[in-house]
Amino acid sequence: MKQFFTPLWLLTVLTGCLFAAYSAFQVFVILRDIRAISPEGIVIRSLVGLMFAILAIYMWTAGVKGKKHILFMIVRRTSFIIAMLVIIALKLRPVIQVINYMDYTRFDTVLYGVSYFLMLSALMILFVYYVFILNRLPFFPRAGVILPRTAIVLFLLSLIAEQILFYVYGIGLEANAIRSMVMQPVFYLGFIGLSLHFLYPVLITKKPKKKDTADAPSE
Repeated sequence: MKQFFTPLWLLTVLTGCLFAAYSAFQVFVILRDIRAISPEGIVIRSLVGLMFAILAIYMWTAGVKGKKHILFMIVRRTSFIIAMLVIIALKLRPVIQVINYMDYTRFDTVLYGVSYFLMLSALMILFVYYVFILNRLPFFPRAGVILPRTAIVLFLLSLIAEQILFYVYGIGLEANAIRSMVMQPVFYLGFIGLSLHFLYPVLITKKPKKKDTADAPSE
């Protein structure tokens, strides 16, 4: 029972719940507006829902470790990588439209673009950290702290920018107020929680020795 009800355990469970809520919202939108959504929109939302469901399962199974579960850990790691790649790819789809939308004489359009690229950068940083750094923390002790912290800051800045766009300029109000008011913060808080999940074991170690990184999430 040691691993339960610790700060890291609570963070992991809550982050999984945020991802699950975002996944469920995609299903809800499909069922609610199925006649109005194009087939492409249904496929994209279904894919987003599936990927965030994978992230939720990834978080909830963080405590499954050991040689007896090696196959499950491989599948879990691979699923996470695929989910992150798909999410990043979907977020990259509107990059040209975002660039074209930005009018440098209007603060709101510039802020919209800045928010988008901050979020995209944070996702890519998390992906690079997970694939190349997390299991090699003794070799990259500084990156083990700097990259998750950078991702957290970028996610926070992007979230603040989006909320300014919504509450000050009304962008997103007519399209989908629930998404702008509730689900976008859920999206950002989920990834902030994921960043903290990666960062937490590094923060509680005094020195980046090999034995001190044994408690790091073994992904």
